[in-house]
Amino acid sequence: MILFRTIRSGSSGNCLLLERRRRGRTSRLLIDCGFSSQRASLAALEGEIGLDPPPAAVLVSHAHSDHINYAALRVLARLGIAAHVHRQARREIAMRHLRPERLPASVDADGFLLATFDEQPFELAGFEVTPIRVPHAPRVTTHGFLLRDGETKLLIASDLHDPEAVVPHIYDCDLIYLESNYDPELLRRYYNPASLFHLANPAAGLLLDHALRTSRRPPRAIMLGHLSADRNRPELALQTVGDVLAQGGSGASVPLSAAPRHRASETVVVRE
Repeated sequence: MILFRTIRSGSSGNCLLLERRRRGRTSRLLIDCGFSSQRASLAALEGEIGLDPPPAAVLVSHAHSDHINYAALRVLARLGIAAHVHRQARREIAMRHLRPERLPASVDADGFLLATFDEQPFELAGFEVTPIRVPHAPRVTTHGFLLRDGETKLLIASDLHDPEAVVPHIYDCDLIYLESNYDPELLRRYYNPASLFHLANPAAGLLLDHALRTSRRPPRAIMLGHLSADRNRPELALQTVGDVLAQGGSGASVPLSAAPRHRASETVVVRE
């Protein structure tokens, strides 16, 4: 069995949870851990996420503080949970959140647990992880992830402004978690240049329509994530994306939801 849910999703914090149950054993993997303080990080890890068993690792998409930060790294180190970051992003995380002169190969002088990956697939918490380099903000190394367990495929793609990088990986997925950050009209009314580093609702819809029309089988669920607080609304993102899918004739039978901003989502059963 494979289960998925979001713990937080948005510019105030991002954290996703994958759980794999097989032959009486459970492994758990977090993707990002962007809580605002040590207290909030510990409360989420001990409460909403739980430590029975603790997550095997945290897979970090990039260095922005709503995805990883000093407070979260401090709590993860205290719990013995390593953050896995791209080798280029490691320096960016150090510059933003740590003291870079204290960063030897795996554990720095203050005890932060940092492991690195490159562009090649690797094994983590029972999943084969393929990093997908995506365009985001300047000088910020950012990745989405394709995760496999046998024939089961999950795509996690957030914080990107051009979907082209994820197109080769989006076919025949069992779950797609995709950023749908802003509505173009709301961006025009409440302009923020940083929004241009993210994916708009219509672009998310077009990417999903392409995936559904060209895949051999539909996903079990699609979840829209990282919605802007001021330049989007859940009902607007769902309506826009749903309309694009309906016009393309591709999405009538696929469950579509939007990840809550300040609380956990419902659990998605990706595989029985």
